Amino acid sequence: MDLNISTKKLPPPTNIVISYPKESGSLLVTWNMVRSSDDDITKIMYNVYRGISANGIFYKQNINPLPNNRFEDRHIGKNPNTTYWYKVSTLSQNNSNEIIESNLSTSCMYHVNNTNKWFRKANERNLWILKNTGQLFDLYTRKYEGELCPACYSSTHGRASNPDCTVCYNTGFKGGYEPMFRLYVRLKPAETSLDITPQEFTYNNLPGAWTISTIQIKNRDLLIGPDGIIYSVLSSFVNQAAGYLFHQELKLKEIDPKDPTYKMQRPALYPNL
Repeated sequence: MDLNISTKKLPPPTNIVISYPKESGSLLVTWNMVRSSDDDITKIMYNVYRGISANGIFYKQNINPLPNNRFEDRHIGKNPNTTYWYKVSTLSQNNSNEIIESNLSTSCMYHVNNTNKWFRKANERNLWILKNTGQLFDLYTRKYEGELCPACYSSTHGRASNPDCTVCYNTGFKGGYEPMFRLYVRLKPAETSLDITPQEFTYNNLPGAWTISTIQIKNRDLLIGPDGIIYSVLSSFVNQAAGYLFHQELKLKEIDPKDPTYKMQRPALYPNL
């Protein structure tokens, strides 16, 4: 699909509305359809983007362009600390089969509504423990789409070809990681090991951790501690009870200080909790 941003664009949709029909069990996003009298435009479609803050990073939710003015988001949490923000763009297809995407619309917010008193009390207790015994970490999520790395991406193998690349940091995509926010993380006792390689001895520090996050932390994401140490997420497990999110259990690996990830530009992040 060719996204041509140099030609004229249609305006983004207006009147973004979010509802939660109980019978569907999913979040419904609707908007006013965009019209055009331009004879060169043969089809109008839409993309829906979601973020966790009004001015943060928005990710496209639909795989294929949407032919109508509605989108059902089935991937929403029940944690009452979660707030979702949605934006919609207009796609216009012309006679040359070019797809032109508009700017994103203004954002519309949805706050997860959970009235279960037992869950709220348990979650408040977990948050109190986390804030009083944990530390603020920066969360960076690994890129799985975007601009391909101009320095080391191999089209033959479909991935990065240089593990020491300082452009994509072995992700295959320029920048490597997206800065998200700061959140409290409580580290658990670490497992340590010493590996022997032909070049050197390698010290492995593998601490456990738990946190409460508005998004699911995934394998290979990064957590950067207040002391500057970078941890890679080896595994992540979402702890739930009766369908309600409590917290996430993590297994981490301390990254070697000589790893190129330490050279990554890191903007200042703001606390999420």
